Amino acid sequence: MPQRPASTAVKPYVLGRSRFAAITAIEGLKLTRDAEERLERTRTLSPELRRTETLRAFSARKRG
Repeated sequence: MPQRPASTAVKPYVLGRSRFAAITAIEGLKLTRDAEERLERTRTLSPELRRTETLRAFSARKRG
């Protein structure tokens, strides 16, 4: 496969909520009730605040 020149930037592709839900349904993945509630609760937050909330949820799970 040919190498891409270093100067060529690749833009990331971000899936929206509905496309992500469709892909996960096909793959047979389901969110936990806590995860679904967190998605609804953080829907209007900025991406930074959503990440903070998700990290908080997972770090709390590790602690106990």
